[in-house]
Amino acid sequence: MQNKISTITLYVLFAVTVIVSALFFFGGNVDPSAEYVEPVFTQELIYLMYAFVAIAAVIVLGFQLWQFLLKLKSNPKHAIKSVAAIAILFVLLLVLYFVSSGEPIKILGIEDVELSYNTWKLVDMQLYLMYLLTLTGVLLVLAGGFAKKIK
Repeated sequence: MQNKISTITLYVLFAVTVIVSALFFFGGNVDPSAEYVEPVFTQELIYLMYAFVAIAAVIVLGFQLWQFLLKLKSNPKHAIKSVAAIAILFVLLLVLYFVSSGEPIKILGIEDVELSYNTWKLVDMQLYLMYLLTLTGVLLVLAGGFAKKIK
């Protein structure tokens, strides 16, 4: 039964994605003579992506909470360690926020993007986080490869 539900969910999400993507790519443009062409159904595609991210976040957080409660019953020490990892992530985000400059970034092809100082700090924080996570991933892949060679 669960396999059927997940298969049906997959097909529904795939169909919705194909329909909205087809509307985006083949639905025409707002102003075809503009320098930067904007498809008519851009907002619908953005809303679909917001919905997908929100659905994924709710599912992940729900399962994490459920796992935490199960671990809290069986192994409280391990459950507290998982909460500590989330706390470390939030501390990292705070440190990156305070390290970021908040100065506007020059974006190719876009003139005078007006965002607040705090929004620019968030953009910087996300960029630093992306760099840090990418570097960490590369280092872990390399370390894993070297560890296999050593064994």
